[in-house]
Amino acid sequence: MMDLTISIGSLGKIDLLRRCLRSVFEEDAPGFSFEVRIVYNGPGGDGVCESIPKEFPQVALSWAARAPLGYCGTHNVVLRDASGRYVLLLDDDTILPKGTLPAMVRFMDEHPRAGIAGCKTLNSDGSFQPTFGLRPNLKTEVRNIFKSTSYLPASLYREVDSVRHVEFLNGHFLLARSEAVRQVGVLDEYYYTHISEADWCYRLEKAGWQVLYVPVATIVHTGGEYSTVNSRSAMKKYEHIVRAHVNRFYFFHKHYSPWKLFALRPVMALSSAARVLFFSVIYLIHRDQRPIAATRVRAFRRIIGISFSRRPYRIP
Repeated sequence: MMDLTISIGSLGKIDLLRRCLRSVFEEDAPGFSFEVRIVYNGPGGDGVCESIPKEFPQVALSWAARAPLGYCGTHNVVLRDASGRYVLLLDDDTILPKGTLPAMVRFMDEHPRAGIAGCKTLNSDGSFQPTFGLRPNLKTEVRNIFKSTSYLPASLYREVDSVRHVEFLNGHFLLARSEAVRQVGVLDEYYYTHISEADWCYRLEKAGWQVLYVPVATIVHTGGEYSTVNSRSAMKKYEHIVRAHVNRFYFFHKHYSPWKLFALRPVMALSSAARVLFFSVIYLIHRDQRPIAATRVRAFRRIIGISFSRRPYRIP
């Protein structure tokens, strides 16, 4: 059995994918074996599925989906039959310095209860990128009324150079033990993308596996490449906001007691009402921001309605 199966999802940013693959295939540690599988889902897949295998013959699989699969569906294609002792879910807008992969695998070998791990991540400018945080719960949701960064409080990142247990890891670099994946299952595709990492990490933790932030390696994640494109579409931004909140309801429905789901309803409604008020003021004061403000007012008004629906975790 090889050491590592790498799953890379691509939405068609072929230059980003090339850069990522170059960094991956620079790895030549003796005795370290890995395979790379690419799952493409988006329009115009021929460019990725034809040119990438020619440029990188080491790629084991290049597969195109007819419709977008989302983060979960994309990586589940690989997770269901990964042959490595470990599987790495990797975004195509990452750059991995030489030595990253064997160092992370070596750490996992030395810590047999580590079920999933993420490494230290930097932005393109060299600044630290928060890549772990707090899972959704009533406390974070109440704080979210006043501060949208309640899942990523600054106090979490006072010490980022030592190994630590965390509640969830960002999906741009997730190194999972195949044994643990077989035990708890693959990503829950109901999420499509938002909150799916928190769900997976929580399932692993409840099964007795450790969720760890491991700064033995440092990578670069440019981030925001696709959100920049999506922000040009008001509908996509609207759907993004609504789906993220529905997924939090689903997380509560799946993991917590019914009374906590019930308590989340007014909290989520109040949080959304505060944002409706805020973006209404933005709409009135800043003409240049009216399209974005109008979309967000519409989205948060919809969330208020969803909060008091029969099944708020149901995808609208």
